[in-house]
Amino acid sequence: MQQDLHSHPNLLRDALQNEINLIESGNDLHTNRIHLESTDAILLGYGLCSNALVGITSARFPLVIPRAHDCITHFMGSKERYADYFEKVKGTFFYTQGWLDLGLDIGQADIERKRSEYLERFDRDEDTVEYLLEMDKEILKNYRYVTYITWPGMPNESGIAAAKKLASETGLDVLQYEGSNRLLSDFVNGNWNEEDFLILEPGQSLQPSYDSMIIKSTSGV
Repeated sequence: MQQDLHSHPNLLRDALQNEINLIESGNDLHTNRIHLESTDAILLGYGLCSNALVGITSARFPLVIPRAHDCITHFMGSKERYADYFEKVKGTFFYTQGWLDLGLDIGQADIERKRSEYLERFDRDEDTVEYLLEMDKEILKNYRYVTYITWPGMPNESGIAAAKKLASETGLDVLQYEGSNRLLSDFVNGNWNEEDFLILEPGQSLQPSYDSMIIKSTSGV
């Protein structure tokens, strides 16, 4: 799915629900139809993601979803590690190799990207564009650190260098965090324990739980 859908949670929800509906009907482009009847579950590699998954449901298959606020939990390895770091290190912009590959940052390049996007969206209204850019800069003032999450078994040198460059551009301090593939490994290998994953049975939908478990089904589980 397109990464920039995360900036529009309602569109992300609609896109994911549409994909689920297509899988159920056998009309999607990535499921082998001859195996559809033996499908165990649909895995959604998202967190709550600004409530983008609220209301997501399947009439036919269980949905398996990591208990996470957002994708950072996937890189850190558990919601507990995420919560611990979030509590100890306030005001952090997280950075990964994947974000680097997608060109996502909060530096000068991102400002220019947003300027072009806003100019197109608001009919080249310079006053509106400058106002929105100033709002973005105000949000940036809440950050104190750039935390680069390293990944086991992968080269991280270019990502760390990019994080340091971003930190120098924005006046933030750079930190490193040793990521873990435990959560993602359990996710794709079917080790779906209740502490780390929510399994929605057919007909159930996802809701925020507003506690340490992060998400729940409409039945309250």
